[in-house]
Amino acid sequence: MRGALGLSLLLRAAMALRPPQTIALDALLSTCADACARGCARIVAARADGAQGDATLKIADDPKSALTKADLAAQSAVVGSLSRCWPGLRVVGEEDETAPDDDVQAGEPLDRSLKCGLGTAPLDDVCVFVDPLDGTREFVEGRLDNVQCLVGVSVNGVPVAGAIGLPFPAEGPPVV
Repeated sequence: MRGALGLSLLLRAAMALRPPQTIALDALLSTCADACARGCARIVAARADGAQGDATLKIADDPKSALTKADLAAQSAVVGSLSRCWPGLRVVGEEDETAPDDDVQAGEPLDRSLKCGLGTAPLDDVCVFVDPLDGTREFVEGRLDNVQCLVGVSVNGVPVAGAIGLPFPAEGPPVV
């Protein structure tokens, strides 16, 4: 028992001496935009498979609480790809936790090329919020111009950046 306690204390001391990991916010925003595009692709694919008809209510008798396979697929794509790209990053999804699916885990790396002068922040201070399918009720009702995939970045609880994906723009393919 004494050896395990000593090892535990040694590991804690080593962690305390480790400098905090920082994250380049430009690169994070770039990957959020790319992840958002992947979420939009999942929403479009789910609609093609008839997902708008599979809605369940998270809260009984509240049509605003609709949840579809498209919500879960988009969250899996966004959260899964961001988690793989940024180990240790806090990512909060609107839907219940969903396991990232295999093709997201093995997929292409997210793009980190965006440059916009956001600076850096300690990884522990950063949180990403995901609304994988904002407008689920509109999605179910077929009002697709009111559907978005949203990813927001905060540092110490202050919003600093975000990406908005439109899976069904008026013209052309999804845009972020």
